[in-house]
Amino acid sequence: MPAAPIVPTLRGTMFRTSYAVLWRDGDGPVSAGKLVLGPTSLRLETGSGHDRTSSKVIRYADLTGVANAAPADRIRSRPTAVLDRTERERLSIAAVDGMGSGREIVERLTSRLAPRTAA
Repeated sequence: MPAAPIVPTLRGTMFRTSYAVLWRDGDGPVSAGKLVLGPTSLRLETGSGHDRTSSKVIRYADLTGVANAAPADRIRSRPTAVLDRTERERLSIAAVDGMGSGREIVERLTSRLAPRTAA
C-alpha cells in the first residue's frame, strides 16, 4: 500500500490526508477502514483498494464540535475523537496507529470548525 499523501500546513508542519481508523456511529458496531480528510468533508471507507464495500461522507459544515473521548468512551482503548453532528448521533473515530495520529485527527478536524465558531 503506498504511503498516504502529505500536505503542508500554514505552520509548516506536515500532515497526512488519510489514516487507518476504527469508527462507531452512536452506540452502534465498530467499523474498520480508512479516514480521508478532504477540503470540505471527511470520508470513512471500509474494504481495500478497488473493493471498497462502503463509504460515508460527512461535511465539515455538519460538525458542531470535536473533542478527545474520555478514557471510558474510547474505542478499544485507542485515542478517540468524538464528533458532534447536527441532528445526528455522535461519531467516534479512533486512530489505529497510535496517540500521535489520534491527536493529529482531532487537531485537523478542530481547525475545520475554527473559522465558523470564531465569528
